[in-house]
Amino acid sequence: MNPSRTALVTGAAGGIGGAIARRFHADGYRVIAADLSAERLTSLAESVPGIETVVADLSTIEGVESAVAVAGDVDVLCNSAGVSDGGASIEELGDEVWERTIRINLSSVYLACNRVTPGMLERGHGVIVNISSVAGLRGGRAGAAYTATKWGIVGLSQNIAASLGPDGVRCHAICPSRIEGAVAMTAGVTRTPRGKFRAERDHGRPAPGKPGDVAEVASFLVSDAAHHLNGLAIPADGGWLAF
Repeated sequence: MNPSRTALVTGAAGGIGGAIARRFHADGYRVIAADLSAERLTSLAESVPGIETVVADLSTIEGVESAVAVAGDVDVLCNSAGVSDGGASIEELGDEVWERTIRINLSSVYLACNRVTPGMLERGHGVIVNISSVAGLRGGRAGAAYTATKWGIVGLSQNIAASLGPDGVRCHAICPSRIEGAVAMTAGVTRTPRGKFRAERDHGRPAPGKPGDVAEVASFLVSDAAHHLNGLAIPADGGWLAF
């Protein structure tokens, strides 16, 4: 239990982010749940009394800084905000989809990490868990923009681990495959022809996981039991990459 420590979870209105916020709360953290969806955040707070919520656009400087201001000293950061690009390969992508995917999936991670790490370094401890994807470990699992962001998250996480680990800050990337109920990430997104092909091709792979499966991994990684682990990119995929 960590009743005196604060965890900030971005993308907390989504399935994975919400499950991680719930699990951190159960682990005894003071939890700040941030997302752009006020409706889903309200539902989360009602289902788990004690979770604090911040409605913010985490792809902007102002949004991230407003969430960090509410959280105060952040001991644990989990970046879970993300959107799909519809599975678009490079020739199917439009500039707007590319820029939106980069901004929400990758720039939001940079912004949050950049704003909380000075305090972590000052206090001499902190753990960051960034939600990547199996698309951050393999080039053919998703669309071009989504894949670029998820590889970027793995690289950024390992750079943070290598740079700040000696000063007490650990950082990991969790790489899920398909997860049930990923509604927020795909809302308003239309699959491209190549995206449909990938979905059909991969239909026979291991069944989708549950958001709680990812939350269990996150809970362990931020715990004292994982104090000697740093810079990992962990496939939470049910064996997906074995196929």
